[in-house]
Amino acid sequence: MKFIKKLVIALLVIIAFVLIAAVFLPSKKHIEDSITINAPAKDIYEQVVNLKNWQKWSPFAKGDSAMKNFYEGAPKGVGAIMRWESKKEGNGKMTIDEVQKYKSIKTTIEFEKQGTSHSAWLFEESKKSTRVTWSIDVEVLGYPVGRIMGLFMPNMIHKSFKEGLATLKKVSEEYSKMLMTFRTSDIKVKQVEKQYALIIKDSSTCDDVDLLFAKLYDQIGKYVGENKIDIVGAPFARYLSWNDKANKTVVEAGFFINKMVSGQNNISFIEFPGGKIVTAFHYGSYETVYKSHELIEKFLQKNKFVVKDIPREIYITDPEKEPDMRKWKTEIVYPVK
Repeated sequence: MKFIKKLVIALLVIIAFVLIAAVFLPSKKHIEDSITINAPAKDIYEQVVNLKNWQKWSPFAKGDSAMKNFYEGAPKGVGAIMRWESKKEGNGKMTIDEVQKYKSIKTTIEFEKQGTSHSAWLFEESKKSTRVTWSIDVEVLGYPVGRIMGLFMPNMIHKSFKEGLATLKKVSEEYSKMLMTFRTSDIKVKQVEKQYALIIKDSSTCDDVDLLFAKLYDQIGKYVGENKIDIVGAPFARYLSWNDKANKTVVEAGFFINKMVSGQNNISFIEFPGGKIVTAFHYGSYETVYKSHELIEKFLQKNKFVVKDIPREIYITDPEKEPDMRKWKTEIVYPVK
């Protein structure tokens, strides 16, 4: 009995010591890790600011292959939301709250029944590489269990961060190389029939033109669906102006359709007349399409063709279905005489 009594007293002393010690433990934790990636900041930033890209490198996605992700809000950037359901990792939600283009990203992470944390990304670009820092601030560690767990938390998070950053490095460096890989098909002269289309004209910053196209194609898609209009072929675009210094572009985005129809509000009907065109296929990212344009323009000059309308790009490959940018196929069309 004396032994049991001493054991109980010892346990009570240990518990009391732990509870007293926990009072002095911090209720918050700041944890961060960094890595140097041999790629421009904009290429790495794209892997983080677009939450769908997290599937390529996130250590948490690897932790549970059965994890289900759901996306809401903006396609990327401020207002983009990713929810997840996981038996291993738990359920939660991450929201992008603030961005400085190619420089920083701030997010709020809500863990179901486990509180809220704030995470941040910093991209510091030098001549040939970018220093990437991933941090998290865990707030309101509950007394006493949360504060005691806080002692072990840094090691667990550091391990995940280092794994994620290492994979992000590999993904970003491959993405950067792939981004500049392209080829142009043979340039051909053809005769085409007239075509009908529905278009929307709009403007945005050059940096956000992909988001603009997504919005415009969605608007036209809903309109043709509601009015039972048949789309013929892939989406296309015409660049009416592009100003890098002012970071502004004006575009037309549209779909070819099978008949003459009326437009509505900002959606206009247009008819492209038949006639002679000079055309080629670009295989590669959209960032390198201009290189195929340059080759076509040299061909036009050499063969003394006169461009009679704004060239258009037809986006044959859906990037959502083909992750390899080198396989993205874009037809470039110059109406000529």
